[in-house]
Amino acid sequence: MITDFTPERLVFARSRAGITRTALAKVIGVSPRTLANYEKGEFAPSDETIGRLALELGVPEVFFSAPPISEVGTGEVHFRALTKMSATKRDSALASGSIAIELSNWLDEKLHLPAADVPAYERGSDDPETTAQRLRLEWEMGYSKVRNVIHLLEAHGVRIFSLPEHLVDVDAFSFWWDGTPYMLLNTRKSPERGRFDAAHELGHLVMHGAYDVPSGREREWEANRFAAAWLMPEADVLASGLRNASVERILEAKTRWGVSAMALTHRLHELGVISDWSYTSACRRLTQLGYRGGEPDKKPSPRESSQVLEKAFALLRQHGLSATTIARDLSIHPEALHELVFGLVLTPVAGGNSGSGRREAAGLTVIQGG
Repeated sequence: MITDFTPERLVFARSRAGITRTALAKVIGVSPRTLANYEKGEFAPSDETIGRLALELGVPEVFFSAPPISEVGTGEVHFRALTKMSATKRDSALASGSIAIELSNWLDEKLHLPAADVPAYERGSDDPETTAQRLRLEWEMGYSKVRNVIHLLEAHGVRIFSLPEHLVDVDAFSFWWDGTPYMLLNTRKSPERGRFDAAHELGHLVMHGAYDVPSGREREWEANRFAAAWLMPEADVLASGLRNASVERILEAKTRWGVSAMALTHRLHELGVISDWSYTSACRRLTQLGYRGGEPDKKPSPRESSQVLEKAFALLRQHGLSATTIARDLSIHPEALHELVFGLVLTPVAGGNSGSGRREAAGLTVIQGG
């Protein structure tokens, strides 16, 4: 096998791009058997063929000569509705998770990021409601609103990234990797539903850990119950004066917890605050108003983004490290990097600090020459 060609990287890049072997072979002008031999490492493609592969798969040519990537497997990830997801979409999403690990490892070499502080409770130790209360107690949250879910999770060491645009129909997913919790979020949903998705994935990490995957219908139900209880604590909801609340009152109150109108309505019914009849009527009315698939508010809530990545990139800019530098080190295009980091853009800063030692800011520490 040619030493400057890594066949595993070709398989990975094809999975990430969501293209079949037959389709890719046709586009680059080789037979499927030849492409299969490339992927098996039987022989390496020519420089010209590598150029065509790079163009079609959206990676730089050097991508194919880097060491193999640590790939996330299906059995390690909490996917929603996995049986309804095509293998192509699944593999592409998993590839995004693998690149997220690569980026996280790169950042860990340069920065001191928040240490993981997410408990993985023993399966069956508590029901979702009790588990949510237990985590709030451990994190000293009381019954207060979670003002920014992503910021809070990152403060406890969850590595959070965004899903690429071509995976718009893939829900958020999470997994544990080498003792670190990861989460990839779909940023095309409403801010309220994005918060619930993050809380849902936190439920998987806490209740199901790395040993109870893949997820099934029961696991998804548990994660939804956890998310509702964690975002909308029972004591706070019962004290909110929403008994038999009208749709108008629900729409006013949902900002108290930063959740969707449907999520609050379901929580009110779950806790017996509204009757079966009121619940059915409210759901019907909210659907008519367009709240079944989104939050058509006149003043939409701000979308949450990564604070850790924003602060990390600010520190990196101080040291003259741009998106181009990071992408080059990861053997990917800058556009692929931007897709993972909520669209945050790094720009070079002239006169970066070239001294020795450490510089600290915002709880992160840049390690020179790391």
